[in-house]
Amino acid sequence: MFRRHRNEDDAFLSGLKTHLDCRILPHGFYPLIPTILSSMALWTSTVQDGCDYGRLEGEESISRITGSDVFPFLEVGLYNYRAPVFYATENEWKLAFTYDCQDYPNEIIDTWWTIGKYLTIASAVLAGTLSFFLWFTTCTTFSVRTWRFCGIQAFLAAIFRAGSFFFFTTSICIKGNAECLFSFGSKVDILGIILWILAGFTIMGHYPDPKLRKAALDDVEAAEEMANLQPKQLMLPGQMWQGGDLSARQTTNQTASFA
Repeated sequence: MFRRHRNEDDAFLSGLKTHLDCRILPHGFYPLIPTILSSMALWTSTVQDGCDYGRLEGEESISRITGSDVFPFLEVGLYNYRAPVFYATENEWKLAFTYDCQDYPNEIIDTWWTIGKYLTIASAVLAGTLSFFLWFTTCTTFSVRTWRFCGIQAFLAAIFRAGSFFFFTTSICIKGNAECLFSFGSKVDILGIILWILAGFTIMGHYPDPKLRKAALDDVEAAEEMANLQPKQLMLPGQMWQGGDLSARQTTNQTASFA
């Protein structure tokens, strides 16, 4: 009985070792593809400064934000905006990126604006956790279920990232003669969405089997078979032959005695 429990424990430890096998690239080089894609997608959300998502034109919306109709355009984002600076020597309005972004008045933020903010935050959380988690594929093995879950998370990050475009449906972009055009932040977001979709397809489309996975599973099956054997079945081939030889000699001796 003790031997049986010991064999079961050995089988459990062998299976645990199969999934917690820490070594370099246990799945091969394939997981590096979605890992690098997700890291690049995460990078696209970190290069924005918060007020470069779009370019706002329209006197009415600009005056609602700044309280003045002097500026011909504004650089706007989900959280802040940046006003241009007039360069007299060039007789032109230009953006000074060394200037800090300014906060919006609270009264102009509507429902779609708020939804876009929350979806962007959710996308950032998913993006950060998934990018960090996928790098563990370089040293540990992932089960099929965990691998597929990462693919679903990548698609969700893309969907939530696309929610940031609700900003272009806000009142400052559609009211009156206002117009919001794509700027650096929105263009980078498009690139990030494409990268997340590609990462999701590379994950869902193929699961890279860990190296030596079959051998490890054979060891587990062998240990389970040993655990199911009864003690009387555990005998060496030599013992079986000797037992048969002994029976044959006993039969010979009995025949000789009757003779």
